[in-house]
Amino acid sequence: MRKVVRYSAFIGQALVAWGLWIAEVCWFKGWAGLAWTHGFNWSSLPICAVIAIASNYSVAMQAEIARRLLFVGVGWAMMTAGFTLARWAAEEFFSSWLGAGANYALYFFIAILAVSAGLTLSASRWLVPMRYWTAFLVAIGLLSAIPLSYATIQIFPALNGDKDTLHSIKMGYPVFWTAVLVPMALFLGRKKQ
Repeated sequence: MRKVVRYSAFIGQALVAWGLWIAEVCWFKGWAGLAWTHGFNWSSLPICAVIAIASNYSVAMQAEIARRLLFVGVGWAMMTAGFTLARWAAEEFFSSWLGAGANYALYFFIAILAVSAGLTLSASRWLVPMRYWTAFLVAIGLLSAIPLSYATIQIFPALNGDKDTLHSIKMGYPVFWTAVLVPMALFLGRKKQ
């Protein structure tokens, strides 16, 4: 029964995170064109909190509340900073000429590596010991969100029927997959006690 609850929590929190994204796109930013890219995506703040809380729950339900709060706070800050850096790098990558784009791709990968290492170290410090390869697993999870999002939009098209990569991001599918894969990667990376 515990496993059913844990797996349901993975999916449930991912749906909450996705709902926050799609609500912002549809109700606050507007669906038309690229309106959703104008200004900062403020739903990322509670989304990062949801993912940090879910990661905390999936890794160590028995840890002290103070240590759990430290992990959630630091995890939220790292994920928010990582999202901000990756969002900026992606915008610059797609709006710059080809030669300069490689520099921005580097920032994107730095954000992924920093978040992966930071979450792993934070979980190991405040929750439970983690295996050394957990950061690699979290990075794979973060990178897998894009192809999984593209596969998802082929099955569940955008609100206007489009099935391209841009609309998979607009629909928030990377948010859903990140919210599933990051807590799962941290869960798989913890050492048996």
